Amino acid sequence: MDVLARSWWLLALRGLVGLIVGVLLLVWPIVSLGALVLAFGVWAFADGLVALAAAISGRRGWDAALEGVFGVLIGVLTFVRPGATGVALYLLIAAWSVLTGLLRLVAAVRLRREIQGEFWLGLSGLTSIAFGVLMVALPAAGVLALSWVIGVYAMVMGALLIALSLRVRTLFALAPRI
Repeated sequence: MDVLARSWWLLALRGLVGLIVGVLLLVWPIVSLGALVLAFGVWAFADGLVALAAAISGRRGWDAALEGVFGVLIGVLTFVRPGATGVALYLLIAAWSVLTGLLRLVAAVRLRREIQGEFWLGLSGLTSIAFGVLMVALPAAGVLALSWVIGVYAMVMGALLIALSLRVRTLFALAPRI
């Protein structure tokens, strides 16, 4: 718990990035598909780097490392093949969302051993999985709808990660020091 609590700010940073991306996608919903691809690529890449930093620093385990590597790879792939939008964008986002959701559920189970009753990380994992499934279920959605869905998803993920970071920070501040 001590290691996780000291890295509360990394969770908050990931949440802030999600909130910023979400607001931008909602404020300018008629972005070009290319800009949408780049926005997603930047978000996946930045989120992956922060998750990798947490794993490398020893603050999180293998699940964060795997989540980070996957986020960075998806981000790089969106920059290398920006013309592969449409269906490919749906599949990239859905796969990334489902995999990170599963990894967050694994992390939530591990966290429950240290914080009784903690559910924010598990809720973010379930939200991520639901988003990925929704993307597969609605492949004909337009660019505008995709922008709004990603924007709302990014904001929800951001808010959940910020809530988790504040909960961890509060519990760490209240914990007795040995």
